[in-house]
Amino acid sequence: MSMSNYDKLGLLRDLLQSQATEKYMTTDEATQIERLLSSLANDQNFSPSIQQVLQEMRSMHRMNHEPFQQEFVEQWLNTISID
Repeated sequence: MSMSNYDKLGLLRDLLQSQATEKYMTTDEATQIERLLSSLANDQNFSPSIQQVLQEMRSMHRMNHEPFQQEFVEQWLNTISID
């Protein structure tokens, strides 16, 4: 059974919350985030704010596989949780 894009967004939110708490990202989490971002990139059913967050995350994630900066994670979680 495949996951819906809203389920994938929920998983992405869980991964971000984990990083926000632990301030750490494992290689497996980085790989999972990359897969989720690639899968969600073209979903036009998300609000423009969520689409923008996904694009920002994808751009920053491609630069390196280090944890995202805490300020960005918190901002993204706020946007994803609102919409």
